[in-house]
Amino acid sequence: MLASKQISIIDEVRQPTGRWSYIRESELFMEIVRNIREEQDNSSENTMTQSVAQHTVTKTDAQTASITISDELTPTPFPVMEVKPPAMESHIKDVTPSVERANSRSLATDNAAAKSYGSAADNRVKGKIQKQSNVLRWSLIGIAGLAAVAIVVSLSLKGSKKSAGYEELLKQALRYKSMGLYDKSLAAYKKASAIKEPDSDTQTQMAPVLISEDRQSLQGRRILERALIQDGRTREDLVEAYLGISVSYMMDGDLKEAEDTLQKAIGHEPSNISALLNLAIVQMKKGNYLEAMRDFEVIYRKNANSVLALFGRAMSAMEYAKSTQDRSFLKPLIHDIKTSLQKTGYLRQELTLFLVYAQNLIGDTDGVNQAVIQFLDSEAGLAERYTHPLMVDWRFTQWDYLEKYCSELFEKSIQTAEMKALRSVCLMEVNRDSDAQKMLQEALTEGPKDPYVLAAQASYLNKVNRLPEAMTILKMPELTSLKVRNHLLGDICIASQDLACTEKIFTQVYQDNRNDVAALYGLAWVKMKKKDRAGAYDYVRAGLEAESNYIPMLELRDQLESE
Repeated sequence: MLASKQISIIDEVRQPTGRWSYIRESELFMEIVRNIREEQDNSSENTMTQSVAQHTVTKTDAQTASITISDELTPTPFPVMEVKPPAMESHIKDVTPSVERANSRSLATDNAAAKSYGSAADNRVKGKIQKQSNVLRWSLIGIAGLAAVAIVVSLSLKGSKKSAGYEELLKQALRYKSMGLYDKSLAAYKKASAIKEPDSDTQTQMAPVLISEDRQSLQGRRILERALIQDGRTREDLVEAYLGISVSYMMDGDLKEAEDTLQKAIGHEPSNISALLNLAIVQMKKGNYLEAMRDFEVIYRKNANSVLALFGRAMSAMEYAKSTQDRSFLKPLIHDIKTSLQKTGYLRQELTLFLVYAQNLIGDTDGVNQAVIQFLDSEAGLAERYTHPLMVDWRFTQWDYLEKYCSELFEKSIQTAEMKALRSVCLMEVNRDSDAQKMLQEALTEGPKDPYVLAAQASYLNKVNRLPEAMTILKMPELTSLKVRNHLLGDICIASQDLACTEKIFTQVYQDNRNDVAALYGLAWVKMKKKDRAGAYDYVRAGLEAESNYIPMLELRDQLESE
């Protein structure tokens, strides 16, 4: 590579266990380097000889190369003509200047210059020209100075605007994080980071968002590991750092490191629910379903509003039930799921699917049919409207993991039209829309007037943005008694920016259930469009009291507070 000049002797090399050094300093290459240098020296000498041979510098060349630059502002003086006697012709010309000749030439030049401005008029002209030249020179200097000042001011203003934008973006990122709007928080943080690197404290605060929402598990973990060794960290800071690190390990599949880190967090705060949830999730991922089910149940008994604890308990129970004949533990689970479904819409469809699955395992046919109807009488894609906790590895709740339960349930059950409609909704949740449409066609063939099958068809049309067709189905008399009908109609009215329609539909829902978060959001949206900020805020406050992690309501509150 040296011989072919792919690399140079000033490049660096090292052995696998050594240090970097220049090639020219490495003992292994000394002989090669010496040969290259000798070759370069010979090449330089040859080049110099050729250059000298091609051009010989003479005194005449040197004199010719000396060019006098005249001042354009100084007029050329009129030459003084002197009559001299003709010189004697000589066949030999002496080109060697003597001292006397040089002196006489210098004196002659000085005398000529003096004679050029010998009169008072000439001196006045010269002074006037010099004055104009000075004025012009100082004018140019002044203009250049003003231009420099303008550039400096412009750059400073630009820098201040850039800094102001940067600070504002960081404030937005932290504000959105505190509100639970993690997508907006991440977007603002990325814009700020593109301007310049945030300080270490801001990076530490945003690390959980990077880990949970942007899947930057390694980068977020490095930031939190640096934060752990900083002085002045409180117990709360340490616990949050350990939780963030543990979630990053869980996302990477390193369950041992995750468990060790969670034990450190619990050492600082034994009752931390996020740490306990993550430990139970680790057990479930390890396949210790009985232990995980018991851990989740303990958490749920102490925190009855923890939907994640109930969900983890349900998933662990479904897996453990496959390996045991004693399935008595499913009955209290079924009761707790039914109770939770009356409180919140968070993970409603997912828990309803487990309700169907659990009752299928214990052979309760009536319970299965009722749970299927309950599943089809709720909107698809509800999980996307709720924010998830940053400090818990919540991704085990995604439909990518639930699809297998839906598939198993469908294979083990009598494939009625409603069961096919349920299967189609599961396929929609994992974005297999073409398969969902085929399954729906089979369901519609078997039950063309079944309201729950029609509701599933309307959900599909709403998902693929065929709103007029979805509206036509929802207005059919067969769907009048379904709860999902008004929710879907309300969503379509909002998408169509139809205030009257939205207000009418969600007023009906609100009259039936004053804690329905979708109805509260719809009515708040109407008030916002009508410029009734006070009325809108009343509905927003009621909605967040009902379900504090409902993203559309959080966004509406942000809009109210920012205007």
